[in-house]
Amino acid sequence: MMEGSLVFVHGTGIREGLKDTLEKVCAGVKTLPQSPISVVGPEWGKEIGPADLDVTPVLPASSAQTRAAAGGEAPGDVTDVATWGLLIDDPLLELRMLAAAPSARTGMVVNARTVAVELQQLLSDAEVAPEALEAAGVEVDEMRSALAFVRGSEALVDAAGAVGDAGIAGLLGAVSRSVVACVLHAHRTARPPRLSPVALSGEQRTKLVGAVGEAVSGTPTRGIFTQTIGKALGPLAVRIGNSAVRENRAKLMDPFSDFIRDVAFYIRRGEDVRTFLATAISDLPANGPVVVVGHSLGGIAMVDLMSGADAPHVDLLVTVGSQAPYLYLLDSLVSLRPGPGSKPFTPWLNIYSPADFLSFRAAPAFPDVGGIVDEEVDAGVPFPESHSAYWSHKETYDLIGKNWP
Repeated sequence: MMEGSLVFVHGTGIREGLKDTLEKVCAGVKTLPQSPISVVGPEWGKEIGPADLDVTPVLPASSAQTRAAAGGEAPGDVTDVATWGLLIDDPLLELRMLAAAPSARTGMVVNARTVAVELQQLLSDAEVAPEALEAAGVEVDEMRSALAFVRGSEALVDAAGAVGDAGIAGLLGAVSRSVVACVLHAHRTARPPRLSPVALSGEQRTKLVGAVGEAVSGTPTRGIFTQTIGKALGPLAVRIGNSAVRENRAKLMDPFSDFIRDVAFYIRRGEDVRTFLATAISDLPANGPVVVVGHSLGGIAMVDLMSGADAPHVDLLVTVGSQAPYLYLLDSLVSLRPGPGSKPFTPWLNIYSPADFLSFRAAPAFPDVGGIVDEEVDAGVPFPESHSAYWSHKETYDLIGKNWP
């Protein structure tokens, strides 16, 4: 058994489950070839932390449309909006679905190549009406780039091969929507995002789809999705799109609300938190090295405390799923100000997960400081479970044991 003490400093959302989490930590360090003599978990949240937060009263009430969407019976306009959300993220999605869908025709589509070539030529020759582009807030070069992207895609060729002559009308609609989705994708991913008329108005989007269809085939195209694609994409889009987010907003906000509540409390009452933790650490028995493990806000508090002038004796600082580097960049820590010469406590082991949206890397925030090690532990689970999953995985404890002083 190794000498020393491990101090677990809880953070966001752990106050109610501190006992269970501390039991996991105790069990985890016992799996190491050597383990600390004592493991303690100061209950700073229970003693001086903020009260529980319920944001439900201040949230907008769910609409009947939204409730129906959550139950899989969304009205057409809700489904259409949600499906556009998927298409803007992946402008070729509808074409790929057409390519993969079983064809109504049987046997080989003999003229599939001809259909694709004809479509490609139509896209090459297409010139969308200037007044339509102006109303949508789209530049000519932007539209030409979007037309070229769809024209050169394998998804177009594959979709043409799947539908043949019989499905050309539906394919033209999908092509027009894909072109507009390309434009919207570019506007969304621009830095800063372009809040153009077509990006902010479903009516403008529908008009632009029609104008693209007319430029490509001579016939205006509808902006809404075909029945087949709507049935396939609609339910999925509704569940992961805005309507589902609105319906479950309180639940989805829980981890972020806890985080914001605790961080806001810490910014206002951080001195009380640091004093409480410093006292708990100073009261430890003199039995060897002291390792402090701070989870989430606990990591923020410990980075701030240990980087200050009156820090207690600690031999290794471990932060897990912590926002300390983020708050440092926001200039929200007391002991560390962004800029040259800022030196946090070291040695510092920082454990994070790509799936934990409340975790950050530390070393890049302090490029001139040695003794900071970032290590990834990915539990393979989504957020918000990923924020608490570290304590159920041996890799977390192996890293602590590897770096034990």
